[in-house]
Amino acid sequence: MRIAIPLTGTRGDVHPVVALGIELRRRGHDVLFGAPPNLVDFVKSAGLPAQACGPDVQQLYSSPEGQQALAAGNTLRLMQLVAKQMSGYADRMNREVIEVCQGADLIVASTVTEDRASSVAEAMGVPLVSLHYFPCRANSAYPFPGALPAHWSPPAAVNRATWTVAENLRRVAFLPYLNALRAELGLRKSFASPAGVLARARVPELQIYDPALVPGLPRQWDARRPFTGFLTLDHDTRAAVGDLAGDHDGILRWIDAGSPPVFFGFGSMPIKDAAAVLRMVDEVSSLLGVRALVSAGWSDLDIAAAHAGDHVRVVGDFAHDVVFPRCLAAVHHGGIGTLFESLRAGLPTLVCSVSFDQPMWGGQVAKLGIGAHLRFTQLTAERLRQALAPLLTPESRSRVAEFAATLQTEGGAARAADRVEAAAR
Repeated sequence: MRIAIPLTGTRGDVHPVVALGIELRRRGHDVLFGAPPNLVDFVKSAGLPAQACGPDVQQLYSSPEGQQALAAGNTLRLMQLVAKQMSGYADRMNREVIEVCQGADLIVASTVTEDRASSVAEAMGVPLVSLHYFPCRANSAYPFPGALPAHWSPPAAVNRATWTVAENLRRVAFLPYLNALRAELGLRKSFASPAGVLARARVPELQIYDPALVPGLPRQWDARRPFTGFLTLDHDTRAAVGDLAGDHDGILRWIDAGSPPVFFGFGSMPIKDAAAVLRMVDEVSSLLGVRALVSAGWSDLDIAAAHAGDHVRVVGDFAHDVVFPRCLAAVHHGGIGTLFESLRAGLPTLVCSVSFDQPMWGGQVAKLGIGAHLRFTQLTAERLRQALAPLLTPESRSRVAEFAATLQTEGGAARAADRVEAAAR
């Protein structure tokens, strides 16, 4: 079977889906990825064919406008910037999605490509499967991510209302380019939301995150929205894409030479003043009497020139599952991939969210009693100290260890591949 997977976004959007592509190829299927231009080589290094699809969103985040929006924690402004970038790229992306899907027997899309992919699948008469990285369909258990403060627990009616507003805003914003695509494909205009289109077509929507993070949600959704757990890469693929290429021996020697450190890192989110963040980490870890392992992968920080006390170690990329089990706690941006890794390692986690679904995950770790949440824009040394201190206790680690035992840590890619093959049948 020929399977097309058109994607766009950051590495966090592409990384888990590569695991699914590897599993589908292992089962004998031909897989073609569409990936942002800055991630085509990443997909190819995993041994999967890939071609450019969509704009370089990471470049947008790193631009002066993107940096300003990130520094302000302004999700709406970021969404406007992404929409503006996509608007200027719309016709080209329409063509790229069509090219990726040409000749496919089945299409696998993601949260950000399912709208285009659904029209292409309709025109081709082939099945579609969509992958969701976070709850992005109407329900009464949780509001639309980012619509309300993360620490709120609104009543069901309010939660439902946020989804109605968000889905209508998305429908109005994206209908022009979607109908341009539909005209190119010879299809009639559509005025429905992407959620409505996929619901009518009974498209499977795989939730590629863990149900333990969203209690109450699984029972609201039917079998069309199964939870697979996070999709992880096998050892050989991780080596091929460079995940295991970091200085693990040096990092582990530093960890083993003293007490377990607290991990600090902010994933693929560019941070405007990395040196100021490092100074804050240095100060707070000194006040709390802990060592700090700082990942500079999220910034343009010069590791060799980074200035901090002896209790701080600044490092480049490393494999989370190699290092995290030796840490005391974790502080990061709340991207679902990093969150999965810190929780499965049993680390109490402080989420310093920037935008999109990150505040929602921060709210969840706080509500579940396995961590705490701060908006990155509200981060000060004192707030960081106050939020982190309670997470360093044996009681906190015990609670997270119990929660970690409930996570689906293996087999996510296989479960997702089973659903993809079932959709084809």
